[in-house]
Amino acid sequence: MLSLSRNALLRHVSPAPPNWTVAFGRLAPLEVDLGCGRGTYAWLRATRYPAVNVVALELRKKWIQQIRSQCEREKVTNLRAIRCDISEDLPVLFAPRSVGAFTIHHPDPWWKKRHRKRRLLQPDFAALLVDLLVPGGWIFAQTDVPDLAEEMQAALAACPRLSRVDAELFRQSQLLGLYSHREKKCLELRIPVSRMVYRTRSDPEDSA
Repeated sequence: MLSLSRNALLRHVSPAPPNWTVAFGRLAPLEVDLGCGRGTYAWLRATRYPAVNVVALELRKKWIQQIRSQCEREKVTNLRAIRCDISEDLPVLFAPRSVGAFTIHHPDPWWKKRHRKRRLLQPDFAALLVDLLVPGGWIFAQTDVPDLAEEMQAALAACPRLSRVDAELFRQSQLLGLYSHREKKCLELRIPVSRMVYRTRSDPEDSA
């Protein structure tokens, strides 16, 4: 699949990010699930928290089609599923300081050493997420791959505008009862999961 940004470049256009208030037909906190897979978490978040607008992003077409069909069938209006290349397309989809939260559930670990550079949560990508978050916005990330957890933690910790939050307390208070497909499997098989939560400071100038 050609990424949205590359496709725009080939067409010699520079699209502005969508107005998500117009797209959803209402003003509500915007949350983005990065690499949503089957859409388990995004679906639970949207249906159990109807006051939130959820955008689920995924490269695989079959999962996007499945989520869209489920939304149409169940008449869920606060969830949108978009097929895109997450590593390249976020600036095409979201304006700076417009997203309330990003969630990253068990991203592809890219096991081979030569492929490690393809891992999603690199320092530059973490910095981009911070730029897109509203003041006070948050990032929740988790994985069952220990060395990947260390890399993700380091990338987020390197962002001066982020403050770390207790992940388990946050999960209990904010994400109670919500899980991704992979997380459910890990819980069933008793595979340890590393979780991390960071929140942007209310005043971005605090770190200046």
